[in-house]
Amino acid sequence: MQNSGVFSSFYMIADWIYRYTSVNIIWVIFNLPLVFLLFNLLLADNLGVIVILAGLMLLLLPFVFYPANAALFSIVDLFIKKEDVKILREFWLCFKKNYKRSMKIGGIFTVLWSFLLIDLFYVINLGNSALTYLFIVLCFFAFVYHLLVCSSTNYLQADIISTLKKAANLMLTHPILSISLGFIGCGFLYTITNITPIFLPFFSGSVLAFLSLLVFIKIHREKV
Repeated sequence: MQNSGVFSSFYMIADWIYRYTSVNIIWVIFNLPLVFLLFNLLLADNLGVIVILAGLMLLLLPFVFYPANAALFSIVDLFIKKEDVKILREFWLCFKKNYKRSMKIGGIFTVLWSFLLIDLFYVINLGNSALTYLFIVLCFFAFVYHLLVCSSTNYLQADIISTLKKAANLMLTHPILSISLGFIGCGFLYTITNITPIFLPFFSGSVLAFLSLLVFIKIHREKV
């Protein structure tokens, strides 16, 4: 009986790793154009090349990253609900189903992040500590808001403006959980990029989606 329990636990862990690794690899494959541009951007040492590559990435984000993100969060949500999922097939169906909606939301967030990051780098170069800290805080809450909107794919099926408003309302009315999500997300991204980068292709998106959805579902249930 004890061995049965051990094998059962081992199977559950192996199944969890398989599911989250599989969906993350699929997510990375869908984002290969952006991965290619990012790789070249990191190697670039010419300002003109950097500007061109960064511009191409910004143009592709709404059309590639955000639809793939919506599919990723949808699949991870099904994992949390313990539903049996044919991962590749379901990912493709979610990608197609939410494409136009997530593309439009992606366009809004691309503009938002472009504004925040350009201004952040500008004030850093100015050497203005107060403004730098202000924009870091703004970026932190934009990150939290971003995660909540991504997590809402299977929950807030209103029009885009209403969805953005509802996600903002959830964030503002649950500040402790929202701030906790921000720290958890930032901590995870720092760990996987700086300490365990070997796991980036396997868990970077899926585990972040899992952590985000756990917080979002708790907030959403309390709100409902």
